Amino acid sequence: MKLKRRHFEWIGIAFLALAALLYSQPEVSISGNESTRFAVIQAVGEQHVFHIEKTNFRTVDRVIRNNHVYSDKPLPIGWGLGMVHRVLHGVTGWNFFDNYNLLIYLFNLGFSGAINILLFVWSFRQFCRVRRGSVPLKFLLALGMCIGTWLFSYSVTVNNHTPAALAVLGLYIVLEKYRRRPSRRLAAAAGLTAGLVAAADLPVGAIFAVAAVAALWLLAPRRERISAETACIGCGLAVGVWLLLLNYTAYGTVVPLYVAGSEGTFRVVNPGWAYRMSYFFECLLGCRGLFSYQPFLLFALPGAYFLWRGGRFSRVDKVFLVAVAAVMLFYLFFTVEFGGWAYGFRYLVPVIPILWLFAGRWLLEAHFRLLKCAVAAPLIAAGVVTALAGAYSPFCVAYEGVNSPPGHFTRSVRSTFLGNVFAWSFASDENSALTRALLHHYGPADSMNFLHNTYFNLKRPDLLRKVAERTAQLLREERADQHHVERGSAEDRKQ
Repeated sequence: MKLKRRHFEWIGIAFLALAALLYSQPEVSISGNESTRFAVIQAVGEQHVFHIEKTNFRTVDRVIRNNHVYSDKPLPIGWGLGMVHRVLHGVTGWNFFDNYNLLIYLFNLGFSGAINILLFVWSFRQFCRVRRGSVPLKFLLALGMCIGTWLFSYSVTVNNHTPAALAVLGLYIVLEKYRRRPSRRLAAAAGLTAGLVAAADLPVGAIFAVAAVAALWLLAPRRERISAETACIGCGLAVGVWLLLLNYTAYGTVVPLYVAGSEGTFRVVNPGWAYRMSYFFECLLGCRGLFSYQPFLLFALPGAYFLWRGGRFSRVDKVFLVAVAAVMLFYLFFTVEFGGWAYGFRYLVPVIPILWLFAGRWLLEAHFRLLKCAVAAPLIAAGVVTALAGAYSPFCVAYEGVNSPPGHFTRSVRSTFLGNVFAWSFASDENSALTRALLHHYGPADSMNFLHNTYFNLKRPDLLRKVAERTAQLLREERADQHHVERGSAEDRKQ
């Protein structure tokens, strides 16, 4: 059985490695998220500084401080990859001036592609701990998570969401190990992992740090609670101190720049309850929905309930269920802009592995498995389609809620899935039935505005030329139609 699991594990690794080779991006968009991180990589790796004004990357996600331009994103990922680039640059001489696309591709492949592979390996091993269900089914569930969710959509470029998802899954695994065999080493590992979650995504890290402390309090033998909590909190604080020192070294302040010097994601905005309820729906079930893009995750809701009732829901599961709900509520209440120019609702990417585990375990352990598989298969397949569409442009031109002015074309093209499909379809065949259908659906003006901004964002001058030619053609057709109507009206008046 172990040999069979090992074979399936390597098959999954090979499949995801091939997917990473094929889909990793050799360019960054101008939307801000990608370019600002690559600017830090270049600045740290080649110039040994943190300010980014002399790099090859222009970004709107920046802050001016002490007469320098800095990225307003948290530093750990950019700094860490920058240190890797410093070694690579020193050994090979490769730089972003002469080897621009090659280096972007290699960092996207080596960082985000490797994270997706680790997500598969760890989730597959967790599914293999479930006694019921076949190994091939567990393999398909783990692989489905990595190719049928936003985890794959964002695995093609450097970002902070998939690393946060990996760290959240790692924290879950560490706490489950502690539940089975408590030790101070595992308690310390839990604190360290929670700190790494915070390094990738500070709000998510804060919530799961509380979850780690709560879980250890519930799991630790009474006599060992204090020592376990001390080890956990001590290691977590050590990571926190390192983050503060990194900020101070870079900027001269311990406060992250997206808090200290930028509007950032979290602003005090009261758009009204009507907008707020619409926002909740769109982020969960609508045009940017967690469950509409990955419908298999809907199994997590009944899955958690029935596993709880059946006594197969551990204390770690219960704590993580509460933590996932807290993350979702936090981002639903404290954001109003759908994550800006990004595919789906990117803020909820870190909770996907936990929800997928709950859904997959219920599928494996519950009765009527064949019936549930018959329902689950098309749901996972739908997720694969939306995930592939997201990989075309994860940081895509998108509707930004209250930040999109009235009459803006993104108020028409609200679905990032259909938007990416439209951009891909036009690039592949501007006269295809799909392209014409979407062009008719959105209308010529909004369609051309959307496509122009999309290809400008993707730095595709060849496609911008196609859009200009198609726009000119549509204008000629519109003038011809208008002339025909005016001529007909004139003839009617004569009669």
